[in-house]
Amino acid sequence: METRIRELRKAKGWTLRQVADLVGTTAQTVQRLETANMTVSTDWLERFASAFSVRAVDLIRDQSVAGIPLYGHLGPDGIKHNVSGLDQVEYLSLTAPAQDPVAVRLSDAIGLYRAGSTLIGNRLANTNQIEAQGRDALVLSKEEALFLGRVVLLDRRLIIVSVSDTGPVKFDVDAIWIAPIVMEIRYL
Repeated sequence: METRIRELRKAKGWTLRQVADLVGTTAQTVQRLETANMTVSTDWLERFASAFSVRAVDLIRDQSVAGIPLYGHLGPDGIKHNVSGLDQVEYLSLTAPAQDPVAVRLSDAIGLYRAGSTLIGNRLANTNQIEAQGRDALVLSKEEALFLGRVVLLDRRLIIVSVSDTGPVKFDVDAIWIAPIVMEIRYL
């Protein structure tokens, strides 16, 4: 059974040793449980759930459904500044035209994107970021700010231009990842 133990540990920035101390075991055992090299019993699930402050069921990854991480809600300026609490990330279950999908919901209209819509982006590997040139994209910066904007790559500089008339332009963004928008889901 595949679990989200490693994902939640990394999102909190915890080491194997720190998690091991919280659940009362060794770092080696935590690693084996993360990689499914050891059977994860309901007792283990309860211990990890308590350590991560989640429900035990939230640790189980359903292999039959593709989960797209939903990173939260964006405001009218197209920016979500606080991306802390990544262990609280929700997941969307649907098929998207993306190899590595991520998603956000819009709390307000931003440019041509309607309030309440869900935007899905295809997270690109660092070597493929040129594919985002001139496209609307979600961009997670190293300052843990999430932006929605048009990507401009100029002399190895990443510039994010707001998709709304009143939004900011961000220069020299140091991106963790860039995910060009591949789908907008509009709810009626």
